[in-house]
Amino acid sequence: MKILVIGGGMAGLTYAIVAAKNGYDVTVAERNSRVGKKISMTGNGKCNLGNSAVSAADYNKSPLVNRVLSAISVGEYLRFLESLGVRTYADSEGRLYPLSDSASNVVDCLRYQLAKYGGKTECDAEVTSCKPCQQGYEVRMGGASRCFDKVVLACGSSSQALETSPYAVAPKEYFTPLIPSLVPVKIHNMEGVLNGIRVKAEVSLYDGALLLGKQSGEILFKDYGLSGICVFNLSAIIARRQVKRQQGDYIFIADLVPGMTQWDLADLLYLRMKSGYDANKLFYGILHNKVAEVVIKRCGGNDVSVLAHTAKNMRFQYLKSLDFSMSQVTAGGIDDRYINPDTLTLPNGITALGEVLNVDGICGGNNLYFAAASALYTFSEQQRQTAYGKI
Repeated sequence: MKILVIGGGMAGLTYAIVAAKNGYDVTVAERNSRVGKKISMTGNGKCNLGNSAVSAADYNKSPLVNRVLSAISVGEYLRFLESLGVRTYADSEGRLYPLSDSASNVVDCLRYQLAKYGGKTECDAEVTSCKPCQQGYEVRMGGASRCFDKVVLACGSSSQALETSPYAVAPKEYFTPLIPSLVPVKIHNMEGVLNGIRVKAEVSLYDGALLLGKQSGEILFKDYGLSGICVFNLSAIIARRQVKRQQGDYIFIADLVPGMTQWDLADLLYLRMKSGYDANKLFYGILHNKVAEVVIKRCGGNDVSVLAHTAKNMRFQYLKSLDFSMSQVTAGGIDDRYINPDTLTLPNGITALGEVLNVDGICGGNNLYFAAASALYTFSEQQRQTAYGKI
């Protein structure tokens, strides 16, 4: 059987390797100049391969998530990685990384295994059309038409890299809106003096008075707005609502002193003021000087109760999320109504994997794990054992 895999990311390469190890004639078509481009960027170049505590709660509410996670355990995923030569470790938060701490090394392992078992890659190869024919599918690729018995759509999204448009393979009406997710956000009237400062905080996202989510971690202030993992994860909530065409009046509220109650902070500031601290020095040792400057400026006075409340409830009015080039993943994809949940196939018989599905997760290796797991899910247990043995 001749199989064309469209997309040389984690989903496409995983599928191609398992298929090649089972004796299929597999070709991976990649629009970029090399396969694994997005993989090589994950985890700041260290490659966050997954999460040992992966949970459906870390994803949007697609019914495919529970099916795939139930069928492909983290243990089985690690066995697959080990069969490629990739050994892993978990950090204190369960995030999985290769022992090499090198994303490019993981890509090398994937490429080597595919080539070792006869799989082929064609880079700078954009698929412009795919239609059923008498012998399977006629695919227009690189200016020429070719026939394949099976086509697998694993082209990911426009986040961080140019990809083949999925609409060249599947009808546009199959798709929900596609929205940048895990992305920095632009803030209305952002104070430019904060640009480049990192702080530990607890950040809440509201739609008006409705609390939508809360995350703890690092904020990176930018001249245009907010970045950092906790902001990325909250941006996913906005993106998922936009997929459903929901709008909102979004506000990020940052607790810049999460280790103290507002009342304890107010008492400390009061004692400092009574002992002779200048007003601009009240937050010394508590907040970054420029962050303190902004807090004090927003308060417009030296009332310690107001200062404490502002530091614990720093408001940032959401303006918009940045575009696909700044996003780690795309929310939305093929609507669940058009996917066979048992085989991940479309009505036209094409298999769809990874990010092209309407599945997205928060930071921490969840998206890379689902990409690989969705590919493994489409093979029988016997085929998976052929590829990497029993679990």
